[in-house]
Amino acid sequence: MATGVRPHPGGDPESVPASAADAGPSAGAADRDAGAPIAVAVRWPGRADGCEQYLVDRPPSQVPRPPALMDVPAWVSQVGAVAGRSQSIEFAVQGTGSETVVLTALDVRVVRSAAPVAWNAYSMGEGCGGGVDLHSYDLDLDAARPRPVVSAGSTGLPVKVSERDPEVIEVSAATTSHDVSWYLELAWSSGDRKGTLTVGPGAGAPFRTSAVKGRPLYRFPNGGNAWEPSPSQE
Repeated sequence: MATGVRPHPGGDPESVPASAADAGPSAGAADRDAGAPIAVAVRWPGRADGCEQYLVDRPPSQVPRPPALMDVPAWVSQVGAVAGRSQSIEFAVQGTGSETVVLTALDVRVVRSAAPVAWNAYSMGEGCGGGVDLHSYDLDLDAARPRPVVSAGSTGLPVKVSERDPEVIEVSAATTSHDVSWYLELAWSSGDRKGTLTVGPGAGAPFRTSAVKGRPLYRFPNGGNAWEPSPSQE
């Protein structure tokens, strides 16, 4: 959901500690910043296609089997999981009044970048799928200055939204070298008003994505009863 968190003036992104709340996605409820004529509802994971991996600080015997899509937030919260390697986030943006609002730009704010967590990795499925949404962005969290880039075959902002005409934006973030905590920053304008809305998973927490390279990777085979080492180790 949208949060009221603002940048840390003069703060060093490396110095901002991650909290336990970093790992937990929201249930997708909409929230509204007091100064913005838009509401944002976040869905994470955005596109469940069997590619998702999560890092968990537990041995396989203590990790529950992969959940159904609707139960992913509860599963992540239960085991303290961190999104591994990549993270797909969808958020719907809708006007809250009669006026039309233009979503003018999308940016990212990294609040912490550190070495990847040294935990086991768990794969949520056996295969990958999915396509490209109308407003889709790729985000390289390993870049010196990460920024959302419009995905191939997609269109980006600006786009208009209203109370009757919402839009869905997808961001596919990835890292192969770091443990990154980050927010999205959505710029908007309406008439002579403009502002920036900070978007995170909820409760003021940032999104969090960590590399999985070199970590033990486990899968839960279809019809299986337990986690087992994956033949596709990173």
